[in-house]
Formats: sequence, C-alpha cells, structure tokens
Amino acid sequence: MTTACDVAEPLDGAALDALCRQAGADDVGFVGFDQGVPAHQRESVLRAFPWVRSFVVFICRLNRQVIRAPLRSLSSAEFIEGYHDVKTAGHRIARDLEARGVRAVWLSGIFPMEIGRKDGPPFVVSLKLLAEAAGLGVMGKHRLILHPKFGAYVVLGAIAIDRPVAAKPRPALPSPCTNCNLCAVTCPTGAIAKDGHFDFRSCMTHNYREKGAGFVEWIHTLADSRNRRDYRQRVSDAETQSWWQSLGYESNTHCDYCMAVCQAGEEVLQVNADHKAHFREVVAPLRERTEAVYVIPGSDAEAHVAAVFPKKSVRRIHGGLPPDSVALLVRMLPLVFQRGQAKGLAARFHFRFRGRETVNATVDIRDQRITVEPGLLDKPDLTVIADSDAWLGFLAGERSLIWELLRGRIRLKGSPRLLKAFAKCFPS
Repeated sequence: MTTACDVAEPLDGAALDALCRQAGADDVGFVGFDQGVPAHQRESVLRAFPWVRSFVVFICRLNRQVIRAPLRSLSSAEFIEGYHDVKTAGHRIARDLEARGVRAVWLSGIFPMEIGRKDGPPFVVSLKLLAEAAGLGVMGKHRLILHPKFGAYVVLGAIAIDRPVAAKPRPALPSPCTNCNLCAVTCPTGAIAKDGHFDFRSCMTHNYREKGAGFVEWIHTLADSRNRRDYRQRVSDAETQSWWQSLGYESNTHCDYCMAVCQAGEEVLQVNADHKAHFREVVAPLRERTEAVYVIPGSDAEAHVAAVFPKKSVRRIHGGLPPDSVALLVRMLPLVFQRGQAKGLAARFHFRFRGRETVNATVDIRDQRITVEPGLLDKPDLTVIADSDAWLGFLAGERSLIWELLRGRIRLKGSPRLLKAFAKCFPS
C-alpha cells in the first residue's frame, strides 16, 4: 500500500540548508534513513518515528580558546552554551519545517535522554554516525567527530523528517586526523590509546563524574555514610560544592582534553601552525595540571594515572548503579571491558540466564580483546547458568555469590578461577 510519505515531494536541499543556517547552524548535511541509521538501531528508531524518511544533520561550532583553557569550569561553560545553541537551532528548524507542512522532530545527542531504557541506548540514534553518513565529518581516534574545517570543536544536532531531501551528495571525506596522538598522550585516564583502542568506561567515569552513573554513585555514598564526619571522609567539601554547582547550574565535565589538544581541521591547523607552541601553551598545562582523576578500583585507568601522571592523584569510586537487566548487561560488556586486566587470559564463556529474563550469550576473551555474540557458540571453557535476578543481585553487592551457588540459583561448569579472571576484566 502506498502512503503519503512514499509519494511526498522531496525537499529542496539548498533551501533547507539556508533555513538551518538562518536558525544558527554552522554547517548542514542530509542523509536518508537507510544510509544514516545502522542496522542495529533501525528498529528502535522506527518505534519512535515510524514515519521517518530522512535526517537533517547540523553542527554548531565551539570557541576553541575557551575549550583549551586549563580551568575546566571555563570549558564546561562553553560546552553548556554550545549545547544551548544546538537546542535552540534544532527547535527553530523543527518549528519552521512544521509550519511548512513537514513532520519534523529535533533529536538531542545530550541530556535529557531516555535513562533506564532497556531495549537500546538512552539516545534515539547515534548523532555521530548520522554526521559521518551526512558527510559532516569523520570520527577520530578520540571518538569525536572531526569536521573538515572546524575540527573537533563542534556540537551535533539532527532533525528527523518525513520527507526525502533532494541535495547533491557530499564527496567522501578523508579523515582530518593528523595522527599526532596528542589526544592519547594528554588523556588522564589512558582511555585513548595510540593503537586506536578506546576505553569507554574510563573516559565516562572521569569526565562524566557528575552525570549518569557518577551521580548514582554519589547518591549511594550519601546513603551509606553514617554521619557528617563519615561523609566528609568519603567526599571532600570541594567535591560536594562541585556537585551543588552541577545540580544548581548545569552539569560540568572534568576533562575533554582530547578536544582541547586536537589539531584536526583546516581552520584549526592554520591557527596551530607552530606545533611546538601548541604543545607548550595547550598540551603541557593540561598534562601537568594537578587534579584528581576519578577511576574504578582495579581499572586500567588507575594504573595509567600512577604510571604516567605523577602530578595527578587517583580518586577511587565505584561504578554506580549496575544494570537491572541481563540483556543490557551483555550489551555493555564491550564498553566496560578493561584490556589491561585481561592480560594472559584466553577463554570462552557461555552465559545462560533464566528466570525473569532468558538470555544466552558467548563471551570470548583472548589477546586482550573481547567479542560478545548471542547464543551459545563452540565449546566453552566455563559455563555460567544463573537466575537473572540472582546474578544482578550478586553484581550489585546485594547477594552473596557463595550463597547463590549453594542455593543452586547460580551454577558453574568449569573452573571457578576462570570466573575470577573474567570478573577482573570488569572491575566495579
């Protein structure tokens, strides 16, 4: 059956570009649903917008010098203003399109999100992947979108629309990354590696200390503290004031050094022609900055700070609220995997969850890499058969593993030492 969307006239790309720039966008691209949304996110996007045909993707640029300031309160304020620019532009674009009879919804790559969502990530669709598909940039080693002109100093926004767009395709972009590795040598947690590996959890634990899981961990600390003195031994007054600032104003970030030192982009390279001066004036102050780096105990980040940054101190925190779904837990494993803790481990694990959730998964760890696949594949070295609630309770520290083993709600087929080695790869 043919629908109205199937026969709708395409929107003129040039006119749409002008509309977006008038609303505050600094660059604009377009991409169809099939080309822009990865296969694993399509079902989720269609549940939200079954009528979507295309995406208008746009960027708002940030002020470089503010992002580079050693005082991270200044860079946080710049990010907040950049996010406001994107929100304002997205709102105006969607409103103007609606006035022209186009169904349009602007999408945020920042908060608020669908926190606690179990059927996918908290965002509707990855704006970074949309931006790449729309020809606005290429993702760099630090996992930031690199615009050919503005480099990493951009904030992303997108509009889902119910019409195709008639526009000349952008040529394929080579990566603007200069492979200078300044992001890797400046990252305080070691989350960015020169070989291209990215440690998502270490980055989020430190930089997003006052967002997401970091906030949950702080609330747990409040609840666990016996009195004021006990709380002050766990959390300094300066940290508490920082929490107040994030809650009363807007959430601050603690790092974003990778963006601050990035040299990608035509405009950025022109300014950074003197590479020695760039290192002296921007990179060195961030590397030598005295600060607390938030890490999970036993993580790769904890070891990295001690080995590389003697002027920085380690602030050990727990990982916040564990997933309340084993399906979500399985999907998160590659994101929280610590390859440094997996050294010497070569094993295949089968997980068979029963009870409230039924999930089968195969996890293979070898050569300090992890693969996670649905189903039970090949012969395992260890099989874990568990009631889903019992396993989640154990991870949350609310249930005893030994007691659950005695009750038969968790069973192991293979050496328990392998379970210990597996757990070491996912410190909490």
